[in-house]
Amino acid sequence: MAQALGALIQRPTLSVFSLHRMPKHSLSSNWCGVILAVILAQSAVSPAGMHAQDTINIGPLKPLETLPSLGPAASLLPTTETQMAAPAAPAAPAAPAPAAPPPLPTSTSLVNSGPTAQAYLYIEPFQTRFEVLFDAATVQAWLLPDAPLPESLTPEQQKQIIETIAARAADWCALSAGDQTLSVPQPLVAVIKGVPGNTLPLKEGDAVALNQALVGIMWEFATPPGPDELNVTWKGWIKGTTKLPIRVFFGPLSEAGEIHSAVKNFRWRNQGRMPRPAPLAAVPQIPLPKPLRLPVGGIVWGVAGLAFYIYLKVKDHKLPGGSLPYYAVWILGGVLMSQLLVVPVYFGGGAPAVTQVAEAQRIVSPLLRNVYRAFDHHAESDVYDVLARSVDGELLRRLYLETIQALTLDGREGTRVTIAEFSATVDKVEADPKGAGFVADCNWMARGIVGHWGHSHPRVNIYNARITVTPVQDEWKLTGLEVQEVRRL
Repeated sequence: MAQALGALIQRPTLSVFSLHRMPKHSLSSNWCGVILAVILAQSAVSPAGMHAQDTINIGPLKPLETLPSLGPAASLLPTTETQMAAPAAPAAPAAPAPAAPPPLPTSTSLVNSGPTAQAYLYIEPFQTRFEVLFDAATVQAWLLPDAPLPESLTPEQQKQIIETIAARAADWCALSAGDQTLSVPQPLVAVIKGVPGNTLPLKEGDAVALNQALVGIMWEFATPPGPDELNVTWKGWIKGTTKLPIRVFFGPLSEAGEIHSAVKNFRWRNQGRMPRPAPLAAVPQIPLPKPLRLPVGGIVWGVAGLAFYIYLKVKDHKLPGGSLPYYAVWILGGVLMSQLLVVPVYFGGGAPAVTQVAEAQRIVSPLLRNVYRAFDHHAESDVYDVLARSVDGELLRRLYLETIQALTLDGREGTRVTIAEFSATVDKVEADPKGAGFVADCNWMARGIVGHWGHSHPRVNIYNARITVTPVQDEWKLTGLEVQEVRRL
């Protein structure tokens, strides 16, 4: 092999050195032969002395199908003259991209696959709500143990369940705040569709499949604004139920617990996690002029003493003991009476004229905010007491009814929304043509959220209205409201 290689190398070398013997006219053709001989000699040597990585085999080009792999490169092995690199196998066609997953089925997501029992405790300012959900199949089997279970509940069957459970569940729940036992309200019962945490109200007259129906029972208790401790007692153990999972919602927090049939009690402790509600927004007071303190008692005493003295003079009577003691008693009594009965008297002044938008904004915004804060209370008398601090006249009753309706969820599972965010803007202000005060064109937004049956309902109400603000004694109050546009989101 070495001799052959030497011969191959030697031949082109001799050809090169013998160029000087060639005729001049054949120089160009001989140069081509020399170059060809050198190339052939190098190609004969390369299989034995070169490695595979020095040679690049380019296969047939294909259209771009996939991105190149980012994995480690395969190790490169040397090739010999007799062992040539096998041609690369044609790349397999790239697998088509998988189609987008179909949406999750909604029909099965609201199906109760077995017995369901779940309780919720909503702790809000001035109110605590206890709610319990049972699957309708368990309730139906408990109410009618000998009757076969229907495939669906008709409106008549729903009504029968609601009336029966409302009568039987009157004493199922009790609540105490610390050592104070709270009065038990009448339970509210509803047949709803879904599963705990994902429910839908049923429209009047709609039937519902039995495995998609829940029976909800709710009690609303009036509680202190920031209770330190609440104790729930549960007695509604139906159809062999031995435990009742419970989730407590308070402010932005929540925690889970459980009520066992052997204990029947659940205790929640505040531990400073739910602070008391903030006080009402401060409304600018009407600046009144400094009053004149009129000593009515001293004036009456002086006039009475003077009238008595004139009477004695006219009748020609003499004062017993002389006039000096009488004068002393008269003057001393006048001094004392002038301090006992003093009446402030105001002259002129009154409520200042409000003509600037910024000035009206400072009055209107806290008044409207306090209207919504009044409905943090749930007892009607408490709502009226707080509402009367911002509203006066015939508007008080009308605003109570309209706000109650606006803050109540639609449907049969209605619950009042607690306002968490409020903002108001005054666009225009002018003097009230009917008297003191001013009229303002304004708009406001009230956003709230309410938890119910394990999920939340956000509500946003946007109003555009014309309101009348009137001075009542030394306070500004709303006395007129003309709503021009309402948007509920």
